[in-house]
Amino acid sequence: MKLGYIGYGEAARAIAEGLREEGLREQYGWSRSIGQADPATLGVVPAASLRELVEDCDVILCLTPASASVSVAEQCRPFLNKEKIYVDASSSSPAVMEQVWSILKDTGVRFADGALLDTVPKYRHKTPLVLAGSGAEEACAVLKAWGMAAEVVGTEPGSACAIKMLRSLYTKAHLACAFEMLEAAAHFGVEDYVMTSLAKTMDEKDFLSGMSGRTCGGVIHAARRAEELQMAAEMMEESGLSAQVARAGAEKLRQIGELRIRERFDRPKTWKEAISCVKRAKEEQI
Repeated sequence: MKLGYIGYGEAARAIAEGLREEGLREQYGWSRSIGQADPATLGVVPAASLRELVEDCDVILCLTPASASVSVAEQCRPFLNKEKIYVDASSSSPAVMEQVWSILKDTGVRFADGALLDTVPKYRHKTPLVLAGSGAEEACAVLKAWGMAAEVVGTEPGSACAIKMLRSLYTKAHLACAFEMLEAAAHFGVEDYVMTSLAKTMDEKDFLSGMSGRTCGGVIHAARRAEELQMAAEMMEESGLSAQVARAGAEKLRQIGELRIRERFDRPKTWKEAISCVKRAKEEQI
């Protein structure tokens, strides 16, 4: 079977390199700028056009910018059929993936929305890839046979992208919080002390245990913690520092505190129980 990449940037190059080492020779690529590159350095056979790539390849892996997903699907549609597998791993939103599927489903193509969940240049073809859609099982079987770390997470297009976006919600918001905290810590000249003490706290437990501890305590003491975060925001703003993340965090915790979970439910013991309490409390308010 032949693999074709639509969008041949850093991620596609890294995956192609890894798959070549696995023994996959028939790899092809197309992008608007691929013709400007030295063929000897590409690692794939450059297609003369998008049509040529889609018609010649059995599996199409779309790795374009998210903004191009819909237009690429529209351009590919006339050349797709039930014999082909189309995986869009462009980091689009669930709504965009649903739109892509609505464009392609009448062709009979086996479609999956995909999301790469780690650093592709580092892990190459072994980067965890989650797949969802009517063709996810078939796509997963082929990609795993080639040596990729693929996994099916659902049959509805958009589920894979949702996983990526929600991971980003935590990791990127966490990064924004880290920058805000470090800037303030440096202003007060206490950055080393803050980081050392935080390391002791965060390193005590693995991620899942730590998340359960923080969320279970969080739903019980949300109002008090909102006040503490509010005071931190005020301290920073009085010093001329940004407190956007602190302000937003305080507001979120204030909203959780208003649910009065401590008074209405037994204390949760896991992060799943904690979020279940939040969900039930909100449903009872409606």
